[in-house]
Amino acid sequence: MAHSAADLFDSVADVYDESVPFFATFARRLTAWAGPPPRARLLDLGGGRGAVSLAVAEALGPSCAILAVDVAPRMVDALAALPVPGLRARVMDAAALDLPDRSRDAVLSGFLLHILPDPGAALREAARVLRPGGTLAFSVPGPSADGGWWSRYGEVLDEFGSAHTLDAPAGMGGGTRPSWEELAERSGLRYTRTAATEAEFPLDGPRAHWDWLLSHGNRWLHDALEEPHRRALEQRVLRTLDEHHPTRGHSLIAGAVLHEMTRP
Repeated sequence: MAHSAADLFDSVADVYDESVPFFATFARRLTAWAGPPPRARLLDLGGGRGAVSLAVAEALGPSCAILAVDVAPRMVDALAALPVPGLRARVMDAAALDLPDRSRDAVLSGFLLHILPDPGAALREAARVLRPGGTLAFSVPGPSADGGWWSRYGEVLDEFGSAHTLDAPAGMGGGTRPSWEELAERSGLRYTRTAATEAEFPLDGPRAHWDWLLSHGNRWLHDALEEPHRRALEQRVLRTLDEHHPTRGHSLIAGAVLHEMTRP
């Protein structure tokens, strides 16, 4: 079992965002919505394999100086290998950035803040490293026309985790948190706007859907289980796809909510 977020994301680094361009698609939408300025000193927070960094490079070209950071060393290796002029990659904790105050014009983050054990700490660090007037824009999971399937999937994960008394890596277990507006205010940021977006990706069938689910953070539960419980989890998820998913697992349907905060 992966015992930390770094271990978990190291374990999926080779397959992360490879089978379905989920993170890449939403990264392009986040970048277009945020509109980082040309020649920006930009921080890609929780860069993964580079979805946001690549989207920014496509949008702004080599004039943008991108620093991509991630807590997982193997993700940083993938970031460092990207053919993006001006990109630097470092291992770094979002809650303890090794960066000077007011050193960034913009911070972008794709699907990171909602899984952190203390998202407020990451927001405070983003506020610290942003120049006055700089912006933080990030994505988190949002609603979609999935017929309630994502909720059912979450229920299955909760059932198996509880039945086998398994603890998720820090931050991966969900739970109730303050609103993003509240967290912004506590962190010295001004909450400015939000938007919702949705995408659908074709798949070869429910097993391809299952394989995608194992290619990112939700893999922690599967890896924590012993056989034959892994197989039982797989069969339960496949059954929910067949019974409750609008396409019976032949496409990935997902939504995101985009948030923007500004450093006064």
